[in-house]
Amino acid sequence: MAVCLQPYPETLISRDCDAMLRSSETPIPTTDQRYRDCLDNARRLCASSPIPSLLIVGAPDMAALRCNEALASLLGKPRAAARDETGPALFPGGWAGLAQALRPLYDNGEGRPAFATLRLAPMAAMSLRAVPLTVDGAVIGALATATLDDAIEQRTATMRAEVERATAARSRFLASASHDLRQPFQAMRLFLDALNTQVEGNARAMRTTGMLGNAMTAGERLLNALLDISTLDAGTVEADVQTVALDALLNSLAEEFRPQAEEKGLRLRVRVPKATTRSDPVLLGRIVRNLLANAIRYTQQGGILLSARQRNGRWRIEVWDTGFGIPPDKQDVIFDEFHQLTNPSRDPTRGLGLGLAIVRRLSVLLHAPVEVQSRAGRGSVFAVTVERVEPESVVADSESPGFSGAEADEIPLDGMKLLVVDDDSMVLSGLLLTLESWGCDFVSAADMREVFVAVDGLDGPPDVILTDLRLPGKVSGFDVIDRVRKLFRTTIPAVVLTGETAPDALLEGQRRGCAFLHKPLHPGELRRVLEELRHTIRSRDDSKK
Repeated sequence: MAVCLQPYPETLISRDCDAMLRSSETPIPTTDQRYRDCLDNARRLCASSPIPSLLIVGAPDMAALRCNEALASLLGKPRAAARDETGPALFPGGWAGLAQALRPLYDNGEGRPAFATLRLAPMAAMSLRAVPLTVDGAVIGALATATLDDAIEQRTATMRAEVERATAARSRFLASASHDLRQPFQAMRLFLDALNTQVEGNARAMRTTGMLGNAMTAGERLLNALLDISTLDAGTVEADVQTVALDALLNSLAEEFRPQAEEKGLRLRVRVPKATTRSDPVLLGRIVRNLLANAIRYTQQGGILLSARQRNGRWRIEVWDTGFGIPPDKQDVIFDEFHQLTNPSRDPTRGLGLGLAIVRRLSVLLHAPVEVQSRAGRGSVFAVTVERVEPESVVADSESPGFSGAEADEIPLDGMKLLVVDDDSMVLSGLLLTLESWGCDFVSAADMREVFVAVDGLDGPPDVILTDLRLPGKVSGFDVIDRVRKLFRTTIPAVVLTGETAPDALLEGQRRGCAFLHKPLHPGELRRVLEELRHTIRSRDDSKK
């Protein structure tokens, strides 16, 4: 008795057949070419089948077995061979169980069934259907294959598990890469801002720092776009669908891009009626931002129109431009990564060719189809179609939840007390240099132990907690915020710096009323948030008087 689970190589058919015939100890006339041909054909069929299959040679109680690659892979024994005197462990009941299941196939009478069902012990959900191999009416073995439904189910389960493992690994990588890659850019940006202050008045030095800033901006844009595409492809971005005031969102975006349009001498018009939709306001805003940025970038004269109108019971958001237009044969490829029609020299100041690739991915995520129509030399219109709903409680786009804009510009930050926490020494040094140039007072820390040491020397709570999200070990910026607030028994305003875009982190921050700033941030963004917080703190203090 021999049990062989070694995948069968095609070049060894004849030799291996002889070995199996001898090992089966079955009275099969091995010199008869018909027997050999029958087994050779069965072996070829078994070996080439993509469906898990098993070849059985000889009588059921004294047989030789061989599985193909598909079955060996499922068994987790891609190249295993063994002899088992009690029977194969593949089948319930061992060899006796296999013999009992196969015995009806060896009945030479009229009652012989067309097939026998074999169930594998290691995977109860998998069953094999065995058909007899006959020569002159005599059964010399059987060929067993998985039923199609079982094979598909087993393969689907295996593929699903592999996809889940790959997705989880990719998500962990992207979260780490997003944080670690943004850190040096963040430090450079902060050092550059401090350097600009130090060389102010030196025209030559200011020109050099300006060129350095442009180079850093190009690198930041490329990094952000690549990470955006990677997180979207990995499926780690989830839409936070809610009721959105579409008119408020689009008008806000128009005001954001109006200075860029005016700088190029373009007129940006808005025609948006009172409108409400169901979508993720942040992700929908990113779609429209990319479309507006492209329209301004590729329009040299004329203007841009941002509009919304009803069509077939839905809202159609349209961005019109008077640019050079897109040829009909290029209107699909413009959504591919790094594809630009008018930038053959790859000048990064004219875009990276990733904006529309991000738009396409976001439109699929939000179920908001994007269309383009264009005439060469006349301009283009990009349209995004979203759901139309009746007005109710709505929210507008907000990149930093929990805070509204300050009423005054350039609010002084002199004397503002901050607790600054970041485990990256370069980023921390850059933050402290920037805050110092604004006249802020601060204490700093790199981990939770240093946080307690830093706040121990304060005579009261800090005005603001400014912390990185990812800290050493299992500690997060949220832990710092919770512990310091608990220590001083007051809800201290907090700003979280992060290179991550995971929605669960944003929700955690929203529950704590935190503002979020995504790395690499420009110092002007940080100052704007701190000015808003100082304005809020002053208003609160005045109301208590």
